Amino acid sequence: MNRKTFLFAISLTVLAVLLSACGSGPGVDSSSAVLTEAAQIFEQSLTETAAFAPPTATNTPEPPTETPTEVPPTETPTVTGTPPTETPLPPTPPPAGGGGSSASGCLRAELTWETIPDGTQLEINQNFTKRWVLKNIGTCPWTQGFAAIWVDGEIMNAQSVQSFENYITADVQPGQHINIDVAMTTPDEQGTYKGYWMLRSDNGVIFGLGPDGRSWFWLEVFVKS
Repeated sequence: MNRKTFLFAISLTVLAVLLSACGSGPGVDSSSAVLTEAAQIFEQSLTETAAFAPPTATNTPEPPTETPTEVPPTETPTVTGTPPTETPLPPTPPPAGGGGSSASGCLRAELTWETIPDGTQLEINQNFTKRWVLKNIGTCPWTQGFAAIWVDGEIMNAQSVQSFENYITADVQPGQHINIDVAMTTPDEQGTYKGYWMLRSDNGVIFGLGPDGRSWFWLEVFVKS
């Protein structure tokens, strides 16, 4: 028997005894006092019974399951516009000299002036003349057997070999200049065009600008419609 049931049984027993005592006593006042005491005892027993009663279980709500925050996808930027046109690398010039004379500095040139600067705008199918002014910075004279030759890029309807006999009547000595005028015609489509040129000696040695004689000179124009 648990404590709650035990206390409740005692309370009923005490109440029954008191009621029987009230029925057998001599006066009404004593009966009332006995009933009052019995009621107090019964009320106290109920209070103690409630005190020992187990607490009412309450359901503790489980914490809500957290919804993981969704990571937004990384946006790929939209590329707009026309990508820049890649500028092709210039051609590799041929080795200068091909022999001991050029290697020792015999054949060298320097560009000192030119017409039609790089980026000049010309019309489609326009005739023009490009001039390069070259200085002999080597140790050998340039004879009429020398020539300016086209080596790569856009030739622009020019003659690929420009003989010095068209430009000079006497040798170009070291320290002197020569004007090389080349007649050209622009292409029939819009765009940027570039042509590369070098020099060739009277015995077939190709050379150009710079201290090693390996750099070219060129023409670059923008043809517009």
